[in-house]
Amino acid sequence: MAPVTKEQALKSALASSAMEGFPVTSEVTRNCQRLLNGEWDVNDLVDSVLKKASIHKRALLL
Repeated sequence: MAPVTKEQALKSALASSAMEGFPVTSEVTRNCQRLLNGEWDVNDLVDSVLKKASIHKRALLL
């Protein structure tokens, strides 16, 4: 049996998340790829999520 690649592991994890009811958007996929490729660390991901939440919160308040 061949070892699982990062891409295969990501695809499996995202499919599992989708089956559990979590939304797997292209943005989620892209962010996960950034983490796996070492382009981002966890702090970058958290910053991105918080920034997006802040934008949505402001839009709701208008």
